[in-house]
Amino acid sequence: MLRVPVACLLWLYAVPVLVVTLCLDLACTPWVWLRRGRPQPDDAPRTRNAAILILNWNGTHFLQKLLPSVEVAVASAEGEHEVLVIDNGSTDDSVAMVEREFPWARIVRVPENRFFIRGNRAGVEQVSDDKDVLVFLNNDMVVEPRFLDALLARFGSGDLFAATSRIEMEGQRVETGRTRFFYKRGVFRQEQVAWRADVAVEPAMWAGGGSSAFDRAKYDAIGGFEDLYEPCYMEDVSLSYQAWKRGWRVELAPDSVVHHVHRGTSEKVFGRRDVERLNQRNRELFYWRSVTDLGRVISHAFHQPWNAVKDARWTDLRLQFEAILGAIPRLPAAWIARQHGRAVKRVSDGEVLARTAESSHAHD
Repeated sequence: MLRVPVACLLWLYAVPVLVVTLCLDLACTPWVWLRRGRPQPDDAPRTRNAAILILNWNGTHFLQKLLPSVEVAVASAEGEHEVLVIDNGSTDDSVAMVEREFPWARIVRVPENRFFIRGNRAGVEQVSDDKDVLVFLNNDMVVEPRFLDALLARFGSGDLFAATSRIEMEGQRVETGRTRFFYKRGVFRQEQVAWRADVAVEPAMWAGGGSSAFDRAKYDAIGGFEDLYEPCYMEDVSLSYQAWKRGWRVELAPDSVVHHVHRGTSEKVFGRRDVERLNQRNRELFYWRSVTDLGRVISHAFHQPWNAVKDARWTDLRLQFEAILGAIPRLPAAWIARQHGRAVKRVSDGEVLARTAESSHAHD
């Protein structure tokens, strides 16, 4: 019985948001056209020197497993690389332990927990000027020896934005690294699918923010992880999607392998319910910020109640409603970012979906 009034409330939200979005798109079209054709960084990185950024909060036990594996991976890769541990105001002995046991890692001290987006930004600001590739690693990882070398080997083409690692997990397989969307009833559903050993080049819809390498110049051109999604979730999806719409690519690097404890830190900070609420809120913001194909925009608003009820099967309607309420104050920022995205896009949403479904098979 609760579903009918909730559905009505969601339409009262979705229809005005749709109208405002379309009106803004129309009003900003002259500005968008004037900014089209501005130069973009379409060259490959000058070098394959990398900065490896590891975000940490009270993760001593994670770092003690991760950092020895990173040391081996760095030693196995050609080039001049640096490792930065970004400490988000830890209250355990993370900093002291790293200084004592892993003095080769540079510590970036953040006075309080700025969470994923602003914490990583603090780290990027400290990266040396001669590092042309940014590698982001969650602290709840262990990497295999060829992790870095296999990622950097992908950077030879000017249209490559990011390379993402193959993810291995114990128990239930939640992540693989081979990511894609499928579109149905006005929403993009995120999928992690199995990688294939017979495929030479596999696209990934998004490069995971805790297991991927990014062309630094392209990362900076987009603006990095966006504050719109603060404190976390969907920021890596949105970043990669903006890259695809600019005509750049994201690839899976299956020989680069990481082992991940899924949400080992985030659920400890936020709790499972808040993690799901943040994820749902940011998925809504992502759509209005990123998707510009007219039919898909209209369909999203029209199917809003249907999709909320469907999603509530594994969460609940109250959580869906809370997520929408949380998105509303951030919609103006999403609309502004949307217009900037329209000005630099080269590829439609439909073409992005098509490109990320393609794979190039290896030949004997």
